[in-house]
Amino acid sequence: EAPAASTTNWRQRLLTDGADDEPLPREHIERWLELNRTNAESLLAALQAGAGKEYLHQALTNHPNDPRVLFSALSMDDSAAAKRERLERFKAVAPENALADYVSAREHFKNGQPAEAMQDLVNASQKTGFQDYMLDAIQNCEELYLAAGKSSTEAKALSCCSARLPHLGQLKGLAQDMAALQRQYLAAGDAASAETLAQYGVQLSQHLTTGEGSRALINQLVGGVVERMVLSPLAADQNYDFLQGTVSDRLAQLDAQKAAAKETAKFTNEWLPAASEADLANYLERFKLYGENAAMAWLRQRHAGP
Repeated sequence: EAPAASTTNWRQRLLTDGADDEPLPREHIERWLELNRTNAESLLAALQAGAGKEYLHQALTNHPNDPRVLFSALSMDDSAAAKRERLERFKAVAPENALADYVSAREHFKNGQPAEAMQDLVNASQKTGFQDYMLDAIQNCEELYLAAGKSSTEAKALSCCSARLPHLGQLKGLAQDMAALQRQYLAAGDAASAETLAQYGVQLSQHLTTGEGSRALINQLVGGVVERMVLSPLAADQNYDFLQGTVSDRLAQLDAQKAAAKETAKFTNEWLPAASEADLANYLERFKLYGENAAMAWLRQRHAGP
């Protein structure tokens, strides 16, 4: 059954990852904030639904030690001192979250402080936790859209495609910084330090390709880019214990994973415009519960045919 005409707009927004998002009317947002006593969740949901940056500033003022608020503040472009203060607070309130250390390392590299950046990478390497708060954000935004009168499926779709991921560009930049430092080490004849940095980079990549950090397909793709960057400075045909093989072999595996992910995404995008409401709701719920890659795999298995 073809989708009703009224659903065409938000389906298109799903296809474009929310690129054409329109903010909710202010009266809906203000009513939502009042209903939730302007807690951190409601302010961040308003921001995700397209409201102005003043809601992020309000969240920082009212809830300065909420890690979800400090994560959202990674998108702010203000002074180096203000960023550093927030990052130190983020690390303090989320001590098991390696993401805070990684973003801190990126800022240290940008400010010409490689020793401090290396300490952040050492700290991150000792942590198994990695949280970008995506599931929490999707759920809160879905509730906001429902309160604004959207259908259940539309609310799921809009909340999924509008999820904010301000850390991905910074982590890619961090990998570039690490690769540049690796080349400096290699030029100075310090292959051991270059290899250690590569191991830190592979660990960062794994945070984006497995576990909580891998819920969105774009995270997994960025993880592959990060790993490629930190492996490229190393000798291509040398065996490394942490890779259990050569760099060339690992890069070939990354190429195959990227191609498979793009093929699955292509199938999903071709399915989406004519998907039934029930199938779309099931897909979006699986996205939220198990991650985008798992939802796509389920979809392809169900609809690809024999």
